[in-house]
Order: sequence, then C-alpha cells, then structure tokens
Amino acid sequence: MLNKEGLKKEIPNNIYVSNWEDKLGENYIEVTLGDTLKVYDTPFLDVQNPSPTKVIKIPPEGLMLEPNKLYLGRTNEYTKTYGFVPLLSGITELASLGVEIHITAGFGDNGFEGTWTLEIICANPTIVYPNIPIGRIYYYPLIGNSENVYRGKYFGQVEATESRMAKEYKRVKVLEKEDHHAHK
Repeated sequence: MLNKEGLKKEIPNNIYVSNWEDKLGENYIEVTLGDTLKVYDTPFLDVQNPSPTKVIKIPPEGLMLEPNKLYLGRTNEYTKTYGFVPLLSGITELASLGVEIHITAGFGDNGFEGTWTLEIICANPTIVYPNIPIGRIYYYPLIGNSENVYRGKYFGQVEATESRMAKEYKRVKVLEKEDHHAHK
C-alpha cells in the first residue's frame, strides 16, 4: 500500500484525485460526500431490468437517513488511477454510528476514472450533510500487466450510478440469440 510519500510521488503521474491537497493522510486520501443521493423508486428490484431512481438533494442542514434503506451517493472527488488498485473504505467515525458506505464494491480498477458511487446503509436513523468526510481511498500496487485498463459501463461516471447489471443480461441475450442463429 502506498504511504503518504508514495502517494505524493504518484499523484502527478498515475493517480489523480481532485482537491487532494488537504485530504492526504498517512496512507490514504480522504473523500467527501456529494450533495445528492439516489434511492430506488420501485417496490422491488429486478437484476435483469433497470430500476427507476429518484434524486434527493441533501440540504445544508442535513438529511436523515432511514435504517434498512439503500442510498446511492457519490464522492465529490473525481479520481483516475493507473498502475494501482484503489480501495475505498469507510471511516471509523461513521462506522461507529452504524453507517456503511459500500456494501461490497470497495475495490476499483486499474484505469478507472470517475467519482465513486457509494452504497450507503445505516443501522440507526442518522443525519448526514453534504461535503462531510465519507471515506478513504487506499492504493495498492498492481502486479501484472497494467496495460489492460478499465473502460466498462461505469467509466467516467460523475453522478451516483445505479446498478447497470441489466446491461449484462441484455448482452447475454444478444449473444444467445446470435449463437442460436449460428447453429441453425
């Protein structure tokens, strides 16, 4: 993992985090919460079909998050990473309040560029505010070919991004249809 000196060395070349100067820790860069959240606007979710969302603005006086409800947020910071594997982690201060910022998607990819979508859930009703520290990004050296860079369905995202898993099912259906026609 890169420490503070390693981060300072790599930031101009292989790592970019907007407004990082005052957010540099001993072995991480702190990231902050944007001013909007998304929630799914449907009684159930279907992995094969896109689910509608609605945007909630976080006012300066804060927004109360409800327990057992998924909120999609985003970091204010736009990042780019080449030759390293970034890992987004929550901060202890929020964890001790029962707030998680990612369910399973903490690792980034070599070549990812964009803001980070946060999958926020909380154990207790909790008020959050725009621009509060929300997480830390740690960087691990990539072992192997760094020429293969991420250019997937989340590349370049700026807003909190809902699941795009349905695109995988559409791709599979197209491939199955092509395969079926090829065997006739």
